[in-house]
Amino acid sequence: MKKIGTRRSTGRAVFGVLAVLLTAASLAGCGGTTNGTPAAGEIDVRKLPIGNFSTDPLDVRYTYQHNARDAKEMALARLMDNVVIGADVDPKFSHNVTALLMDSLDSAHASRVLAGAVEPVLKSNGMMFGFSAAASTRALPKSREVDQTDNFNPFGGALGDPESTAFNVTVLQFPDQQRAQVAADQMEAADFAVAADQNVRVTLSKQPSAKAHWRPGVPSMAATVSHGQYVVNVYVAQPKPDLDGLRELTDQVLTAQLPLLDQAPALSPHEIFRLDYDPDAMLRRTLHPRNFFEAKPIHEAIHTPRGHLHLVDDQATWKPLLDANGVDRISTASSGGLLFRTRDANAAAKLWSGIVATTSGSVEAPANVPDVSCTENKTLIGDAWWGYYVGKTGGFYVCTLRYDRYVARVAGDQLIQAQQAAAAQYALLANSQYM
Repeated sequence: MKKIGTRRSTGRAVFGVLAVLLTAASLAGCGGTTNGTPAAGEIDVRKLPIGNFSTDPLDVRYTYQHNARDAKEMALARLMDNVVIGADVDPKFSHNVTALLMDSLDSAHASRVLAGAVEPVLKSNGMMFGFSAAASTRALPKSREVDQTDNFNPFGGALGDPESTAFNVTVLQFPDQQRAQVAADQMEAADFAVAADQNVRVTLSKQPSAKAHWRPGVPSMAATVSHGQYVVNVYVAQPKPDLDGLRELTDQVLTAQLPLLDQAPALSPHEIFRLDYDPDAMLRRTLHPRNFFEAKPIHEAIHTPRGHLHLVDDQATWKPLLDANGVDRISTASSGGLLFRTRDANAAAKLWSGIVATTSGSVEAPANVPDVSCTENKTLIGDAWWGYYVGKTGGFYVCTLRYDRYVARVAGDQLIQAQQAAAAQYALLANSQYM
């Protein structure tokens, strides 16, 4: 499973690159009964077995107050949506290797996806935050040992595979365009100087403004370029030390990445602070056991399909499912639901069927809830959303359901918990149409 880490700076906090896990909060939440009359053709959701879950939308139970902590987390989630996944570069990069959040200098240091020599550059130029992702043509094995060194590791703890081709792309935001340009130049200079007697500068064909270098005989290349207030750093590796192949791949990654940043212009601190926590009314429809919102780019956020796919190991299965059914938004709630918004109700039915087809170990679904399928899972299945449930009891239960244009997934340590969550999620989707 990939790693995602983030750390808020409190005193001299040291960031840890953590395995993707949901926060340890119980699925059980505040109960609630929704008043109202069911529409024609719909079941009476007031009679569903929801346990203690609330079926009121979050914004009915909670009033959001803008704050700096949530603002930065939402800005990170926005950045995730605009950093390439493997398929954006080439379909052959079907294995998601790592995804790392950097909300401070501490977290940038701990991630080790950038050479240690560039850290003073980040500090002197006021790096605000960043995101790093990597993909490979083959699954890269993970080390079972925690690396206590500060060694450069662009693939987030993954061990090398001499037969694979892989890339890492790291995007950092700086306070203004001038400091981004200075940072890009200084980062390349610092990285080059680590082995100045061996490194050779390289000019890219499609992205000549990027500054790149390689070490002859070593099958890797690094490049850095500023783009507005962003700095993009790319590292590529392949089986053979072929300069032309390395240069072509570096060009390919940058050519895919830079236009995405044009779709997400850098935000000022004021604009970040004023970000809307639920602009697409997705979180209000997502099962949310807690009575408050706490932004987390993995566990409590709204993403585009690209942003969500950073959190999924099996992108080769999930990307076609999302694309074919016009999924445009995906939301998650801590220890709650995972919600997909599709093109229309017909697309939701197809997505639901497609997801159910990928599962096994069918178990009893909740009574009287239409279009729901539940399964028992014994192991981690490669999606960040499941992390909380694995390891507590040796297994967990997942239910997949649909309503109108939405498809949702909920889980529980016990079958009854997952069944109640599914019933509550269905009722919430129905209630959200009218509340």
